[in-house]
Amino acid sequence: MPKTTKGRPTCMKGGAGQGGNGIFNVGTAGVTRLFQTALGRQISWFLPLALFGMVAAYLAAYDRKKKWWQTNRKQQDVLYWAGWLILVGSFFSVANFFHPYYTIMLAPPLAVLAALAITSGLKKATSKRDDKRARWLRYLLFMGLGTTACLQSYYVWAYYPWLSLVILILTAVALVMMTLIPAKERLFLTLGVGFLCLAPGFWALTPTISGESAAVPTTGPSLLSRGGAATGLGTGTVNTQLIKYLKQHNGKSTTYLFATTDSNTAASYIIKTGQTVMTIGGYNGTDNAISLKKFKQLVKDGKVKYFYISSHTNNNAIVKWVKKYGTKVKASAYGGTSETANDMGAMGSTSATLYRLPSSN
Repeated sequence: MPKTTKGRPTCMKGGAGQGGNGIFNVGTAGVTRLFQTALGRQISWFLPLALFGMVAAYLAAYDRKKKWWQTNRKQQDVLYWAGWLILVGSFFSVANFFHPYYTIMLAPPLAVLAALAITSGLKKATSKRDDKRARWLRYLLFMGLGTTACLQSYYVWAYYPWLSLVILILTAVALVMMTLIPAKERLFLTLGVGFLCLAPGFWALTPTISGESAAVPTTGPSLLSRGGAATGLGTGTVNTQLIKYLKQHNGKSTTYLFATTDSNTAASYIIKTGQTVMTIGGYNGTDNAISLKKFKQLVKDGKVKYFYISSHTNNNAIVKWVKKYGTKVKASAYGGTSETANDMGAMGSTSATLYRLPSSN
């Protein structure tokens, strides 16, 4: 395996921020973005086969009895999946900021259209008029499988050159045998598709093999070289003294262990204790998940008695109310220090404060 830099082979060009986003490596915006290594290794393993598939499936469903603009149900289905792929793919090709894993939205149309390429290519001629169409469907299938093998080899080469050669050679052998031994066509086609599943299948398993748990998930052998990443929700350590303090001071009627602003802070404690933690600001503390009026009612009813303010906190109405009417708990009582914020899972935190909430106001 080649040496890596920041989770990326040193022989690979480009880095985080390519494409103008400054945070994630999503490649360079343009018509080729989905084929580039940044996003391609995440989603585009079968993109060529799917593109040929949309043409093949539409051609296979063509009814000579109708005008060219009149579509039947099968063609409409193809247009549905093709529209999904083209429209969503176009967005990711030009968008400036997005998480790479959002491209999972392309998985359904890619899977369907790739499958249609295979089934359409197997369609036999039922008459002399259909013979020409059957040959074209077969050509489209062969071109789809061949270009897919080439693209996969390109993706794999930076990590495993030998696997690139295996994919190319075995796929080529399968295609040749399909031509030479028509009676075994389905068998060799199955083997060919199986060979093309080797690399993407392995890539998909790398997060599990490496123990990856990240807020921005990704796949690839780089995870294996760095032993995965524990940066996702629920992976931070917890302040056991804080848990002990809250359990001692929360009443039986209390629904929430504590309330806080963001999921990063809450996740580790939910996993550790199995209890409910309220997050008023969603993932990073900037959403308005609950109104001040509803929050005050929950406090009045005794459902929540403590509020934990971390550096992710957005200074919204609830936080202002907590700071004004809540009672700050001494850090020594629950083990709060300047380092506790990181224990709480608030990424990049430097300070955090626990407040006891009033029963009125």
